[in-house]
Amino acid sequence: MLAYPEYGAENGFIYCVYQGEEGYILAEYLEPVEAKISEGEPASDILQMLTEMGFADAAPGKETEAIKNAQRYLCLPETGAVDDIFQLRLYDLYATATGMMEGDGLDPEELKEIYPLYCSWEGENEWGAVFCYRHLEEERVAAQLAVSSPPQVLEQMLTQRLCGLWERDILAMYDEWEAALPEKDQHIAQEQKQIFETALTGNRQEWQKQDADTALLHEMTWLEAQGIDLCFDLHGMEHN
Repeated sequence: MLAYPEYGAENGFIYCVYQGEEGYILAEYLEPVEAKISEGEPASDILQMLTEMGFADAAPGKETEAIKNAQRYLCLPETGAVDDIFQLRLYDLYATATGMMEGDGLDPEELKEIYPLYCSWEGENEWGAVFCYRHLEEERVAAQLAVSSPPQVLEQMLTQRLCGLWERDILAMYDEWEAALPEKDQHIAQEQKQIFETALTGNRQEWQKQDADTALLHEMTWLEAQGIDLCFDLHGMEHN
């Protein structure tokens, strides 16, 4: 995920090129991945990740095929060999799908200087939304979901991850809203939070009557809409 080029290394960013685009990325995003590579993990861990994400089954003798499948998806040369670039991209993908990098400790006040303060539907990207500083993890997963033709298992992992992130952050936003209200009005946020939780439970019961992939897609779409709309509402309340 490239950040804005006007922010240089002196502000905690490093220059990189990704799929033909130049820009700067927060160094904190790469440090956990680079640490994993420097540990020199055995090939079995790489193969386990490839299998978990659906690039190959667990049958022996399919290692080269699995690596090529992942390289094709990651837009890397299909050599079938494991090099540093492939490891970096694979660990980054796995971290995105599983939440391995969750809670990287970035300062929200610093992020406010770089990313939008509130979500919007004005994005020109594949998923239609522009996420605010609160929802960088959602943006990361949504961007990966926009990549064409992920393996079905990986698509399910990413969709489940995005649902979990939105649910977590929606509940956190309701708590943020409650804390910002005078004590006599805090019941308003508490009641709205309860309405959300009740609606989510009821919707899940309906969605689960469909096949698993369709149910996940409905949940992700609904939660994203709820999260961005709530972010709009918080914006409006802050400016009233």
